[in-house]
Amino acid sequence: MSGLANVNLVVIGHKDHGKSTLIGRLLYDSKAISELKLREIMEELKRTGRKEFEFAFILDSLEEERAGGLTIDIMQTPFKSEKYSYTIIDCPGHREFIRKMLTGASKADGAILVVSAKEGIEDQTRQHLFLARMLGIKQLVIAVNKMDLVGYSEEVFREVSDRIREVSRSLGYGDVPIVPVSAFQGDNVIKRSNRMRWYKGKTLIETLDSTVTPPKPPVEKPLRCSVQDVYEVEGERVIACKVETGVVKVGDEVLHMPPGERGVVEKIITPLGEEQMAEPGESVGIVVRELRSVKRGDIISHPENPIKRVKEFTAELVVFLDTEIREDETVTVRVGTAERRCKVVKILEKIDPVSLTVKERGPESLLEGDVGKVLLKPLEPLCLEVYSEFPELGRFVIVGGRGAEAAGIVLEKEDA
Repeated sequence: MSGLANVNLVVIGHKDHGKSTLIGRLLYDSKAISELKLREIMEELKRTGRKEFEFAFILDSLEEERAGGLTIDIMQTPFKSEKYSYTIIDCPGHREFIRKMLTGASKADGAILVVSAKEGIEDQTRQHLFLARMLGIKQLVIAVNKMDLVGYSEEVFREVSDRIREVSRSLGYGDVPIVPVSAFQGDNVIKRSNRMRWYKGKTLIETLDSTVTPPKPPVEKPLRCSVQDVYEVEGERVIACKVETGVVKVGDEVLHMPPGERGVVEKIITPLGEEQMAEPGESVGIVVRELRSVKRGDIISHPENPIKRVKEFTAELVVFLDTEIREDETVTVRVGTAERRCKVVKILEKIDPVSLTVKERGPESLLEGDVGKVLLKPLEPLCLEVYSEFPELGRFVIVGGRGAEAAGIVLEKEDA
């Protein structure tokens, strides 16, 4: 099973609909948790007063378990199918979910939306699905969980499926596969259920394998390198940068923005020595003698398809700290490695992430939990991209005294 391509999954949905149980079942039934670690869990449970292995307790209380000192870190344990190696990249509570998803800590290739067959669609279900759409997660599988609590009823499954399909379609998702499961009992997660013979489709793991595909490195896109720092090494100025998209090669003419300087790449330095080229995801050092004023947050691209300095940009924004975003105020925007001051020119609208409609046009401010569309104007030279074209440079956070206070994605931009 070695050499399998990796797929990053995020599990979304209402906090009480069994996300943790589903993750635990995937890990348990795919034998991703070793016998040694399972014994450690059981011993810890006994020490906390529980006499026997209780599957639901372990899987529904991941945060509690970690706080209790368990040595296993569930979230860092990949599980494998016949086709891929899957890594669960996030399973926090609702508030942390918003924060981590939008600050870019999680880069999901696909998502599993968990909906309880018993409780049905709730506000948080819609909110999480809205955020997944906002972040551009296109590959989605829906698990209708807790089928054991509704007697494995086909009728209930059909009702919940019809409703969640309406919501997903309203957000632009097409014909999303929906699988009836019981994470607690293990039905249709890894193993096919004998208790839902009416269901002729694939198990959840089979559905993931046939629906979600690993990302392809954006080598065909125009070059975008985020500058991290500049060093002097043996008399040479080495620009430390991360290749976000495209390919950079020795001999390439490059454009340094926002200043607009041009130069030719003389060397590409990696931890293993000099190379002739660097691809997306690689952090390298490049030597371009003609570039003099390079600093952290700048972008290096090719002159024939350059990144441009932005005059104004419209963004969809989520506020997740107890703070207020007001019109005419100055905020610090962090995009890529750049931190630049921007003015909030106008708050265009406030969006209801539950009903998925515009709640208010032209509000004076956005508060914690609000989603809005805003117009921002950089007060310092800034380069960024539209999220749908370059997610790597189209996602940003607004930082304040307490760290990240809000985050968003660039919908449109006007270049300077």
